[in-house]
Amino acid sequence: MPKEEEPPQGAPEWMCTFSDMMSLLLCFFVLLFSLSTIEKKKAIQAIGSLRGAFGGLPAPYVLENIPNKHTKPEMSRPAQTVRRTSYATSELVREEKQKVQSMKLQSVIQVTGTEQGITFRITGDFVFDPGQYKIKPDALIALKFIASELIQFPSNPIKIDGHTDASGDADANFILAANRAYAVLEFLRDIGCEWGQVEESRMSYESFGEYAPLHEADTPISQSLNRRVEITLLQSDEGDGTFFLQPDAKNPRTPLMEPLSVQ
Repeated sequence: MPKEEEPPQGAPEWMCTFSDMMSLLLCFFVLLFSLSTIEKKKAIQAIGSLRGAFGGLPAPYVLENIPNKHTKPEMSRPAQTVRRTSYATSELVREEKQKVQSMKLQSVIQVTGTEQGITFRITGDFVFDPGQYKIKPDALIALKFIASELIQFPSNPIKIDGHTDASGDADANFILAANRAYAVLEFLRDIGCEWGQVEESRMSYESFGEYAPLHEADTPISQSLNRRVEITLLQSDEGDGTFFLQPDAKNPRTPLMEPLSVQ
């Protein structure tokens, strides 16, 4: 029986080309898959390497922020969580009433809780002369006190409402109430420029004229109570009915060194 001829050693030459092509195709598809989520810098490096593997010149790329071996790596610091003190409406109303009493301003400032927030109500006769909308100098101390409270809640909007009594022309009363509300807004805005945190973008004003009285206008006293300006610290949307105190708020009450006695 004739002896079988042994095949030549080694694979055929075409197998080298075939295996090389298969390896390159495998690398190509792996790179395509990884490029779907790869960073831009790494993608440029990978494309350059791929071009070099196929015989072309690698694309130029720049490596940024390469650490020096002598450079001490920076340790990442954990993010600090800002802790803010929250107040419920009833809690803040109680605290503000105590502050008003300690400043002896209870005869001109009333603090009430509403569905919208916390309202500081000032009698109009204390702030303005009859028929006028220029703030009287004696009223500045009360408005500064309110501003010093508003400044501590920078995430809450502020609404200023003007009210008059029912005497006189209704249209004129509406305009007067609007001018008085805006005069208070301007004062708070100017205080905000000095103290900070009372930005004009936080504030809005509205005139109700004679159409939202507190009492029946049957006596001079009830009419005087209807003439008023209401400054409301609105509830914050993020707090769902709560008020957030600025964590690093400084108490800007330097004008209120001593309690004010209002006759």
